Parts: sequence; C-alpha cells; structure tokens
Amino acid sequence: MRRPTPAFLRCLPCLLLLQASLWADPVAKTPQLVVDLLAEPTPLQSGKPVTLALRFRPAPGWHIYWSNPGDSGLPPSVTWKLPPGWTAGELQFPSPEKILVPPLVSYGYEQETLLLTTFSIPDHEKMPSSFPIEADIEWLVCKETCLPGKAHLNLTLPTQPKPNIDLQGLFDDVRRDLPVSIPSIPISAVTEGSTLRLTVQPKTQVGSLTLFPEGDFLDEFKPSKTESLGSGKLQLTLPLKEKAKLPPSLQGVLVAEKPWDSSGHRALAISLPLGSALRSLGEGGPSSRLPEILLFAFLGGLILNVMPCVFPILSLKALHLVQIASESRSTARREGLAFGSGVLLSLLALAGLLILLRASGQALGWGFQLQSPPVVWLLLALLYALSLNLLGVFEFQVLLSGLANQSPRQGWTGAFASGLLAVAVASPCTAPFMGVALAAAFALPAVGTLLVFSSLAFGFALPVLLFSLFPNLLKFLPKPGAWMITFKKVLSLPMLAAVLWLGWVAFRLSGTTAMLPIVLGLLFLTLGLIVYGKAQKSFPPPPTLRTLGFALILLASITPALLLKTAAPSPNTSHPLGRLPWSEEEVSRQLAAGRTVFIDFTAAWCLTCQVNERITLSQPSVQAAIRDKNIAFLVADWTRRDPAITAALQKYGREGVPTYVLLRPNTPPQLLPELITPSLVLDALSR
Repeated sequence: MRRPTPAFLRCLPCLLLLQASLWADPVAKTPQLVVDLLAEPTPLQSGKPVTLALRFRPAPGWHIYWSNPGDSGLPPSVTWKLPPGWTAGELQFPSPEKILVPPLVSYGYEQETLLLTTFSIPDHEKMPSSFPIEADIEWLVCKETCLPGKAHLNLTLPTQPKPNIDLQGLFDDVRRDLPVSIPSIPISAVTEGSTLRLTVQPKTQVGSLTLFPEGDFLDEFKPSKTESLGSGKLQLTLPLKEKAKLPPSLQGVLVAEKPWDSSGHRALAISLPLGSALRSLGEGGPSSRLPEILLFAFLGGLILNVMPCVFPILSLKALHLVQIASESRSTARREGLAFGSGVLLSLLALAGLLILLRASGQALGWGFQLQSPPVVWLLLALLYALSLNLLGVFEFQVLLSGLANQSPRQGWTGAFASGLLAVAVASPCTAPFMGVALAAAFALPAVGTLLVFSSLAFGFALPVLLFSLFPNLLKFLPKPGAWMITFKKVLSLPMLAAVLWLGWVAFRLSGTTAMLPIVLGLLFLTLGLIVYGKAQKSFPPPPTLRTLGFALILLASITPALLLKTAAPSPNTSHPLGRLPWSEEEVSRQLAAGRTVFIDFTAAWCLTCQVNERITLSQPSVQAAIRDKNIAFLVADWTRRDPAITAALQKYGREGVPTYVLLRPNTPPQLLPELITPSLVLDALSR
C-alpha cells in the first residue's frame, strides 16, 4: 500500500511557483524567468567606476516591469552587499515596451533585458585580485497571472577579467537603450481637448514616436499619430483618458524609431510643462497663470533691490533721498517717478531687444548683454566715472545729476538716469521668483512678455517710489549735513569693487588681450575726468580745457569698446578639484554610470553666483558631502555666449544664472533656489 504524500511535499510545487528559491550563484532559474548577475569585462581600477547588470530572461509570454510599471505591476529591486568602501548607484532601466492586457496597459520587458548599476571603487594602495559581490533581488513576473520571485546571487569580480566581446556588446547595446537628455532638441507639449500634442524638432529623420509617461492619463487603446509639420518638426498626437487628471509637468521617455543623434540613442528623457501651459493673450483671453507670474515678477524685482550687484546704486539713491528730504513734496515725487520711469523704460527696452534677437534665431537669455566685452567695458567705465564723481574729482551736470548737488530742475534727469544705471547693473542678477517669471515671460507672446517685465520694473522701483510718493517716510532718514560728503566717499568703495569685478569679467571674456585696452582706457578716462573737473571749478569754464577733457573721455570710452573681442575658451580652463566642465554628453555619461549629477549654471558676470560659490559651494561641509556621496559636480560656465547652455537653461525652465540642478538616474530634475545656503544644499544632496 502506497504511503500518503506528506502535506508539505504536496504544497511544494505551489511554493516554488509563488516564490523562487534562494540561490548562492550568479544565476537564478524559475520556469518563468532566468536571472543572472553579469559584470562588464573591463579591468577594475582604484578610484574608477565599474558596471554590473541584472539580466532578466522571461520565458515566452511572460514579462517583467519598467521603473514605471503602468496600470499594474512592480519593477525589480535589488539590495547589494558590497566590499568595504564601495557605493552603488541606482538601477538604470532601458526604454520599455507597451504590454496591453485590456483594460490595462503596462510598461515592461518581454525580451532579454539588462538593468545596469554602476559602482564606485574606493582608492586602494594595492588592488586585490578579486572582489565578492552579493545581491538580493526581487521581481514580479506576469502572464495571465503574476508570480513574485526573489533570489540571492553572488559574483566574484576579478581585477583583470578576460576580454569578452559578446558580453561587452550586451552592455554597449543596453546603454544605447537608456534614456538620455538632449537639450538641443526643442520639445513642447500642449493639451487640446481630449488630446496631448508633443512637438519635437529633431536634428535628423527619426521616424515615428512613442511616449512612455510617468502617470496614468493616456488612453493607450486608442491610436497615436506621428506627423510632419514641415521645417523638420514632428508632432505626436496622443489620446487622453476621459476625466484624466493631468500632472503639472510631463515626465517620461520619448522613444523614436531611429536614433536622435550619432550616439545611437533612441530614448529621450523629457521633463516639460504640461496642463498649465500659458495660452496666447490674443487667443482666448489671459492665461489663468498670468496673475501668478506677474506676482512672481513683482516679488523678484522687489528682492532684486537687496542683491549684491544692485546695492551700491540704491545706496546712492538713498543718499539722494536724504538730500531732497528737506525740499518740497513735489520735488520728491517728481524724482521718484523719474527713477521709476527710468527703470521701466530700460527693462522694457531690454525685453524688446531680447524678443527681437530670439525671434531672429539667436539663443539668448537674461544677462546676455554682459556676454559682450564692449558692453562690459562701457559699464565698467561708467561705474569708474561714478566712483571718481563720489570722490569729488568732478561733478555730473546732466547725467546722474540727481546723485550730486545740482539744481531741482536738473534732479529729474539724474533720477531718470540713475534708474537706467540701476537696471544696467542689476541685469546680470537673478533674484528668487525671477527665474520662474522670466522663463514664463518668454513662453508668452510679446504683449505678455512686456507685461511681466513691467511687473518686474514696478517691484524693483517700489522702495524708491514709496519714499518719494510718501515724503513722511523720509523723516526716518538722517537729516542732510556734512556727514553726506564723507558717506559719498565711503560709497565709492563698493563702486570701485564693482569696477574690479567687471575688469575680471572682461579678462574672462577676452583673455589676456583685455589687459592693455582696459588699463589704457582707465588711464585716459581718469585724465579726461580730472581735466573736465578742473574746467568745472573755473569760472567761466575754459572752453579749451573742457573740450580736451571731453575728447579724452570720449577716446577712453570708445577705443577699448572697439578693441575688446570675445576670445575662444581656453582648452586648459581649470576647475576646482573634483569639478568637471558641463556638457550634455558628460551629463549622460555620468547618469549612465549611476551617479547623481549636480550642475552649477554660473557666469563670471553674475555676482550672485560668486557669492553663492564663496558662502555655500566652496564650504568644506558641502564639498565633503559631494565627495562622500560620489556626486558628479559639473560647471556650466555661461560667461561667454553658449547656445548649448542657453538651451539647457530653457529646458529646466530658467532664463538666467544662477541655476542649480540636481539630476538622479530615472528621476525628474530637482531645481534649487537662486540663493542657496549650505544647509539647503546638504538637505537636497541627502534626499
């Protein structure tokens, strides 16, 4: 008589189906899936990264899931046990395929798939012959039913592996399938009724497009359509689900039939505004977001008053307000309105110039004028002349007369000119709230852009307007007196510091060739202003002396502006230890290696950038965190005009510097504020 089968043996097949056993090998096998652990066949070097892969081979009809599984499913996960000092990056998922099981759609893989992870090897005085790696892997494999599985795999990595062309080919192939970011390819997304429309302008013929979004709002059971719009543009039209809740931004992967560029990548990582896109003011009325953007522009302009680059000019204006405190209310109001008019006119002129230049196809952003050496020189010469004015070398008679002791009839011209000068000095700065407002401004038609810049001007001019329109506030300021002469000389110090800063900017733009024109220009400018000042102190002013002074000033101003040119960037440009020059290729390479990337968009002419560098980014605690977490620190230097950096800024929703972006593999970009502190950066790096 046969003995009955024990209960635990009868249940054993079911248990094997529900969960895979634990293996202590590089390979785990179930009837539905084979998983193994592979190492790229490259020599291991001290301090260099190494890449491993989890290879999943589903049985026919079965599949595993992408990082975003879609309507159902779970992506694979892994916990590593590594040699001392090693750190592991995140799993990197290649572009998936759509798996339709009505009424659900999932994103995953039905064919052999490699998920890469890059490890950082610490420095070793003497490299051992091999390293042991262990991995606890969990997955979900599905067909009509879904079965969870897990395995414990190990692998010994030899320091000098044998060459393996086939294995290296697997790694090379999967890297081409990883999503990459290519800012030089413009992409926009709008919703129209029940459809989502993506407009792309690739550099080559890429064929049909497929979108894998993060979020559940596409109706995958209705057909999508890729069509040509002419001029190289493609439009992908996708149906939306009924009553779909759209996210504020579109995140995901856009896969092309053919590669986007010569690198062979077909998967493009995208992150762009969606749903809250600004409509044309001339078509359908004002956008629902326009009031919010105007508020941001106003707040940005208000905060701009306390930014380092503007403070010296506004200090001069405060000095003049003290000066007119004892005069009539009408004088104070007139000069406050004149200052506000100068701010408004200059900002609108700058906005108009940007609109025209961008419409002509030039890639320009906020602060573009200081990418021109002649403009830098003219601003340097103006601030230097203003410094000598504060030291009493000469007196302005019309230009900036409101900053000197001139008659009330001339005060309004000086106040107007000081408004122009304040904007000229402030234009390289980007205050909090300004980044979002400026990016939105250039997404609007021209009328909307000018409205945003008008709001920015109002916020910038508001402190002076308040003191001027409400003279009672001037009672809180000290009374005019002899102290003002000393204070004016003290104010010349930040002006001279600004002159040195602009000289450094000119040197960064033009190289060593800038030294001689600038030194000679300042020498002749000083001589001309001294001669002109002596003519002012004589009565009647000698015409010959005044003409000579004016000629020297004109010669000193124009000649360097004609001689200074933008020099090509030096190939040996040095960066602080551990920092790398930015490029989209470098970003893609670091992300593919599994590293977190911190991008510092900066410029020599951005004083806020320099302040952030000194008080935050150069701090030992921040530098230590970057090293300990193996973060790639990339510097995108926008001192010179660079269309690639301009495109990258616009991709991240910014129009100027400073901009700080934190990128992690398969994660949307994280933008930090314009003003950063060590604690803020450390908190962002630790997430």
